[in-house]
This record gives sequence, structure tokens and C-alpha cells, in this order.
Amino acid sequence: MPESQLLAGRTAVVTGAAGGIGAALATELGARGMSVVLADIDAEGVQRTAVELRARGMRVIGVEVDVSDPDSVAALADTSLAEFGSIELLCNNAGVLLFGAVADASIGDWRWLASVNVEGMLNCLHAFLPAMRAASGWRHVMNTASTHAFLPDTAHTALYSATKHAVLGISLGLRPELADDGIGVTVLCPGQAATGILDSQRNRPETFGRRGAEPFGTGVIPMAIAPEEVARLAVEGILTAEPIVFALPEYTRDQFRDQVEQLWRLADDALGHPGDPYPESAGSRPAAGA
Repeated sequence: MPESQLLAGRTAVVTGAAGGIGAALATELGARGMSVVLADIDAEGVQRTAVELRARGMRVIGVEVDVSDPDSVAALADTSLAEFGSIELLCNNAGVLLFGAVADASIGDWRWLASVNVEGMLNCLHAFLPAMRAASGWRHVMNTASTHAFLPDTAHTALYSATKHAVLGISLGLRPELADDGIGVTVLCPGQAATGILDSQRNRPETFGRRGAEPFGTGVIPMAIAPEEVARLAVEGILTAEPIVFALPEYTRDQFRDQVEQLWRLADDALGHPGDPYPESAGSRPAAGA
């Protein structure tokens, strides 16, 4: 089937869809003919976005969900299947961000980040994959990680980066696991995107303790790639079954490459071949530590 027709008539679930990248994904998918379940912990926001998309002729519903709660996610799956009959595309996009040094962070900070960014993805996979695996035809999963999944901590984001490393690792492991079922897996890695993620703690439950510091405020990230462009790149990557899709501002690409190379240089040094990750032969180099 041509890529232009692959999505039409099928159904997608997008978490974190009240705004930002999630809302842009829902819009892009709806414009390509998909029915879309918009899911978010922000009940008012997700309904507002759903109303806007229905006004544009798209077939969508908005559902309140807490992805960190398995029962809430199970209810989302039941609602989605009852409304549309099948789910062909699952976009695990919900995520939160927190800044702070590891030594100063509370265990509550970590548990909150992990409960949404990692456990939220796993809850959705466990809730939706049984029906997706039992179906046939085109099916796909997209998990949203971050460029931080490839970086050491660069600005007091070590805990956040750790959750995104986990999303990347799980996604790359899930890809061959689901291949025999005919289900594709793509991991989306946005960089600096113009979203409200700096205000993540507006939805932080009190059970995780006091709010962390917000050194960069709570506004929309400036000088960033538009969520609509992230969504376009993501959907194009889904259609071509890419394992990884990067979406970041053009002016940050060289810096990102340099940061990734720094990480590889650490590995090179640890392997005993500093500056040369691909020696012509092991025998042409002195043994590590020599």
C-alpha cells in the first residue's frame, strides 16, 4: 500500500495529547485520515484539543488518563477499542521534565519522572499490545524519548536523561520482539521543542513530595523547533518504519553531534583506543593498559 494511504481509515492513540508534540501528532495523524484517541492527564486541555480537531472534520475523542496508573491506562484501552474497534498506532508520547543535581534531588523527584516517562510507556504497552498483536495488517508503536537519550547530563538533567535512556533501550529491544508479529517500533527523539514541558510540575501529584526547582521558568521553550515540525518528521519516520527519528532545531544539530561524539570518546578511552573507535586490527594496537 502506498505510504500516502497507509494511515487512512486506521486508528491511533496518542498520550500527552492536550498540547505540545502530542496535540501536533494528533493533528498530523487526523489530517492523514486516521481516527485519533487523544489522551492526557489534563482533562480540560485534552477535551479542548479534541473539540478543535473535530471542528476541522477529524474523527477524534478526548480521554482523561494518568499513564502512571495501570488501571487508568486499562480503562483508556477499553474506551479506545469500544469507540473505534481496533488500534493500529500507539504513540506513547506523555512525558515530564525536571531539573536539578542528582545529589540534591529527592527520591520523589525520581519516582515521579520514572512513573510517567518509563512506567507510563510500559503501562500503555501492556494495555494495548495484546489486542494489537492479535490483529493483522499494518500496526506500529512510537515511543517518545529525547535527544537526551544519547547524551550525558548537560544541564542538571541527569534524572530526566536516565528515563529517556530507558525509553530508548526499551524501544530498541521491543523492535525485534514485535517484528514477528508484524508490528513496527519507532523511537522519537525531539531536541529543543517549543512546548510547555518546562511547566510539567503543574500536574505533579502531591504524593511525590515538594516541587523541584524551575530554573528556566515555566514558559514555552524559546528558539526551538515547532511541535508541528516534530510531528511531521515523526509521522514520516513511522511511515518508513525508521528505528529512530530525530527532530531538533537546525542550529543545534552540530552541537548535538559534538555531544554524542564526547560520549563515544569516553567509550573509546575506556576501550583503550582513544580517538580511534575503529582500529584496523586488534593486533595493530598495544593492549589496553600497555
